[in-house]
Amino acid sequence: MKKIYLLFISVFAVSFGFSQSTDNTATRFAKIITAEDAKKHLSVLASDEYEGRETGKAGQKKAAKYIAEDFKSIGLKPTKDNNYFQKFPLTLSTPDSVKLKVKGKKYANINDFYVLPYGKDLKLESKEILFLGYGISDSLYSDYKNADVKNKIVLVLGGEPITDDSVSFITGTKELSEWATNYRMKADLARKNGASALIVISTNYEGNLKFVKRFLDSPSMKLAKEKTTEKDPEKKDERRKIPQVGVSTKTANDILASENKTVDELKKKIRTTKKSFSFEMKTSFELEISAKEDTLSSENVLGMIEGTEFKDEVIFVTGHYDHLGVHDGKVYNGADDDGSGTTGVLEIANAFMKAKEVGFAPKRTMVFMTVAGEEKGLLGSSYYTDHPIFPIANTVCDLNIDMIGRIDDDHKKDSAYVYLIGSDKISTELHKINENANATYTKLKLEYKYNDPNDPNRFYYRSDHYNFAKKGVPIIFYFNGVHDDYHQPTDKVAKINFDLLAKRAQLVFYTAWEVANRKDRIKSDVPQEKEKK
Repeated sequence: MKKIYLLFISVFAVSFGFSQSTDNTATRFAKIITAEDAKKHLSVLASDEYEGRETGKAGQKKAAKYIAEDFKSIGLKPTKDNNYFQKFPLTLSTPDSVKLKVKGKKYANINDFYVLPYGKDLKLESKEILFLGYGISDSLYSDYKNADVKNKIVLVLGGEPITDDSVSFITGTKELSEWATNYRMKADLARKNGASALIVISTNYEGNLKFVKRFLDSPSMKLAKEKTTEKDPEKKDERRKIPQVGVSTKTANDILASENKTVDELKKKIRTTKKSFSFEMKTSFELEISAKEDTLSSENVLGMIEGTEFKDEVIFVTGHYDHLGVHDGKVYNGADDDGSGTTGVLEIANAFMKAKEVGFAPKRTMVFMTVAGEEKGLLGSSYYTDHPIFPIANTVCDLNIDMIGRIDDDHKKDSAYVYLIGSDKISTELHKINENANATYTKLKLEYKYNDPNDPNRFYYRSDHYNFAKKGVPIIFYFNGVHDDYHQPTDKVAKINFDLLAKRAQLVFYTAWEVANRKDRIKSDVPQEKEKK
């Protein structure tokens, strides 16, 4: 009877949590992740010598070399062509001047309007403007039905249509769709339909200006498009970019005055009729842009441990190693953002390698990737997910670490916490594994405040896991929240809580350990995007 009882207890432990042997083994190697080692890495990466690690600049290149050398020294294998780097091409656009005139009236750049990064000279004139609702095309709501926008200046409302109760026409819930969060989508749609320019009536003009001003302080950067040929006219057309102009409600109402309409009236009409509508304004429009464009490159840094049983199934642990560089003579060291996450990736990689060295290699392949270009618009992770080294269909999950070294204002008295974002959006199984790992080992307070789809910060869309999530890959974003030093030159190593950084990195390790070594691959609740051949 005693033997049967013990067998039952053992089976119960394996089925509903981490087994005793797994507990002991995982804990043994999690202890390799220490505050002392984390401090050694971060003191280098976030030093003035690395000049704020701005993408494409010397400091970022130094950081990439440091990470690659560390991967090599601990024994990680390169993922492709005996090389730890995945290089990606970039285009750098430096704005010179922007002029806008509507109905003969001159408008002031920044005060009345802004132009999102546009990398070439342009002079555009038209005698009419087409108002086209929200500029959306969706099965549940579309402004493009029977609309001809070819060679026209298109004016659209920002955001998306919602009911009086704040329910989206498109999602059917209070969670907004990507049309409201991804500024590129409306411009891409207008471009594909042949529009000459898109004017968006901003829903948060002052907030958007902060984003735009960053590009004025620093040249705008984007992924360079692959070369296309005349034999592929459709692909060639996709390279064409149209200017996207953001205008304040005040400027928009000024433009609409000739039609005796206001922005609020247009929104109300769509909200009450639940239908789109459009109209043309016989209004002169002149836009002139002077810009300078250069090319450069950056690189993601990847190292791997090949799985012993399911080597084609791949688990990613990611963090971005770039930051904001140097401005006005001040180095933006980015110790927390995201030196802390990069350090976490290095520490977790080392723990897995130490396990492998003594016979505990993971059953699934582990890839540790630090990406560049996050601060420029998630560029490095976007390039990787569009040019994956491992098939997206084989990618089990991405555990993304972006800022884990500090404490926000809400946790001054209770610092043993971490914010989790997106853990339940694609795989509830992954979400439960992470919670079980925490309950078994790290016992942090798991916060889900920023996982709320109505959270105005929209953090789910603002770090590198999102490019994996767009492809249907399960993700978890580990985050400590913002603080007064966020994106400031005061984000320095001296302010990092290394004990807390190590504890949070250990939670990522324990979660990765379970996902890598369990019998079955975690299940996705949504289908992954089919890869294009």
